Amino acid sequence: MKTLLAGAQILKLEKIVQMSGAITLFVGSVQLVVNCPSCQTVTSKVHSRYERAAADLPWEGIPVRLKLRVRKFFCHNSECNQRIFCEQLPEVVDRYAHRTDRLNEALSSIGFALGGRPGAKAATKLGMQTGVDSILRRMRKAAARPPDEVKVRTLGVDDWALKKGPNYGTILVDLEKRRPIDLLQGREAAPLEEWLKRFWCKPDNYG
Repeated sequence: MKTLLAGAQILKLEKIVQMSGAITLFVGSVQLVVNCPSCQTVTSKVHSRYERAAADLPWEGIPVRLKLRVRKFFCHNSECNQRIFCEQLPEVVDRYAHRTDRLNEALSSIGFALGGRPGAKAATKLGMQTGVDSILRRMRKAAARPPDEVKVRTLGVDDWALKKGPNYGTILVDLEKRRPIDLLQGREAAPLEEWLKRFWCKPDNYG
């Protein structure tokens, strides 16, 4: 279920502060136990606490920032090399990221719909502070798929401008699943031909 608070199942809202044209949400983790990222051992022993920040989806065009109060834990596994590790917030924000997962998803969707420069302008007007390069990075990440996951019967191909001037890219879209699957540098035929040789599955390959 979608909520105003990202990760409402693992985060607790402590207070809301509005200042300097932005809303800041102070939230804390409510996870009772966590898994060591190296060995997956379950632990609840807290080492220390710290704070990290991440931008989230805007409210009525007002930028929203999260102040996340999270913890470091001890790993109980004596054979694990990682004795202390930072708490992760799955489906909220990636490790070291400065934007929530759902904000990144929104930015990539805007980029695919409008392109880099127009997408950045539209996102900024909506309260999602970003730039052209940031939009393009998220588009590339969203489009990336391991080769064994690429099985396309109906492929859509279009070129788009990276920025003003002769700088173009080619976007490949699975028209059946209605999602982007890859981005190619330039708009020449050779990279597309190579991609088709490597990844495209002919219809008769499907049962």
